[in-house]
Amino acid sequence: MIGERNENEENHTQYERESRRTRVNSNLSSAPRAHPSRQGNRGCKRTVSEESEPDNRDLKRPRCDKEEENRSKRIVSDDEIQQQRVSRGRASTRARAQDNRPHRHSFDEGTCERREDQEPRNLESEYLVHPDYRLQRASYDGNNHTLGIAKHDEDDADEPLLVSDYVTDIFQHLFNAETRSRPRMYMDKQRDINAKMRAILVDWLVEVHMKFRLVPETLYLCVNIIDRYCNQVPVARSKLQLVGVTALLIACKYEEIYPPEVRDCVYITDRAYHKQEVLDMEQDMLHRLRFKITVPTAYPFILRFLNITKASSVARYAAHYYMERTLQEHDLLLHRPSLVCAASVVLALNNPDIIAKESTSNRERPGVPKILLEYTGFSKSDILECAAVIARKVGEEPVTASRRQLVAVKRKYDNRKYFHVSSNFAQPSVQNICPNAIYDQERE
Repeated sequence: MIGERNENEENHTQYERESRRTRVNSNLSSAPRAHPSRQGNRGCKRTVSEESEPDNRDLKRPRCDKEEENRSKRIVSDDEIQQQRVSRGRASTRARAQDNRPHRHSFDEGTCERREDQEPRNLESEYLVHPDYRLQRASYDGNNHTLGIAKHDEDDADEPLLVSDYVTDIFQHLFNAETRSRPRMYMDKQRDINAKMRAILVDWLVEVHMKFRLVPETLYLCVNIIDRYCNQVPVARSKLQLVGVTALLIACKYEEIYPPEVRDCVYITDRAYHKQEVLDMEQDMLHRLRFKITVPTAYPFILRFLNITKASSVARYAAHYYMERTLQEHDLLLHRPSLVCAASVVLALNNPDIIAKESTSNRERPGVPKILLEYTGFSKSDILECAAVIARKVGEEPVTASRRQLVAVKRKYDNRKYFHVSSNFAQPSVQNICPNAIYDQERE
């Protein structure tokens, strides 16, 4: 009995195995076959033996979805593109190896033709001022250029901050831009303010500029914004200080690293205006100026002219003193900022007290530097005429109707830091300039 029972159990177990295998084979035969591309994307290719004896892992593996299919297609296409690039690179390398001769391309009429008989470019002849940029009294002499570096900039070629490779192009652009953006004389358009009020405003702004310890560029840009705005809009007398402090705020935001806040501007006006008035005026000024704040002022010109004329430290401070003093004068808006800078530099170079103080230096004799005439394009008569106006304005201090002298600039430069150039040296005069002495201050 026991033997029969074991035999029956074995037969039953064998029967279950055969029936289970039959069901699995029938399920495999009736299941939908995967697309050939999907089979390839799985990275596994079935053989006949694998189909006859399926693995449980194959039965549980899900089919490839659409995202996986697209990803595999992208991989295949990227491989094909890479192979095409490699083949093209090899072909171009073989072509260059066959023809090692240098060639140039001309893109005339949309074609690319090789021109082997073309002569090499002459950089010295190409680095000339374009005819469109040759404005009157604002052009360069092409003979002063050697491969993009002017002769007086060759000594500074190793200084990266002086950008000797680009300084000629930079100032060519500034010369051309100042003719379009410089402010004009506008007092004939104003009914409630005059030139004396403008001088009082600039004198007050110089004091604020010193109090906040701002950079010099901020003061020049502030006065430029005031003049350009007043040239377009009639300003009431009660709003003139608001225009000035708002222009200073705009200039500080443009030039300073840490500009003063609006509440500081309200405070320095002795709270004559509210914060919202300053913000409204700022918005109106920017819209009137069309947000054109990047304009050439006199400051970069005077730095450049002092550099090419090799001025001493005392002469530099004297030239800056003359320039800041001219910011108060409405009459000097008749001249271009670059011309006013050139005249100020000439007056500083020919100050007799400065020459006597630096008698041990190797400076040339006084006069109008020839290099300044060549660089700016101004004539000697233009510089001397503007210098006469500057000397007269610096010599006589402006006085208000209440007999109050406007001496903020003079007090600023009556400091040990600036060698007391406003008090210890003679007043500028055109008589100190020798009319016939034009010296050439070139590099030895």
